[in-house]
Amino acid sequence: MATYEGSAGTVKIRSGSDTLTAVASVRSWSLDITRDTVEDTSMGSGGVRTYKKGLQTYSGSMDIVYDDSEDVIVSTAMNPDTDAAVGVELYSSSGVDATKFAGTVIITSYSISANYDGLTEASISFQGTGALTTSNI
Repeated sequence: MATYEGSAGTVKIRSGSDTLTAVASVRSWSLDITRDTVEDTSMGSGGVRTYKKGLQTYSGSMDIVYDDSEDVIVSTAMNPDTDAAVGVELYSSSGVDATKFAGTVIITSYSISANYDGLTEASISFQGTGALTTSNI
């Protein structure tokens, strides 16, 4: 089993083109993968509930150092006012055998925060649409 150093992770996006663009200054990213359950309990089940697996979905977020000179593709794609879905690739590491999570997302929120003893940061949340693929690179 491989382990990864979080500081070597990366994020790339694709918005309106086939070109992947790295998001500069990513501080962290997270990915939540969930599956619904559908109850199929019927009379005579012995007083216990039973379930079948339902639909899968994913959502996540990333924190980046705010930089208003960020590539136009990135700043446009990260804006929730953008109507188009955005392709995203999240990498666990930059090394060999790293895991890549890839899918299409809708940006649901973008917030900027600053404090007196740190950098100005932006937090971006997204909702996956369609399938999420996982592969080793």
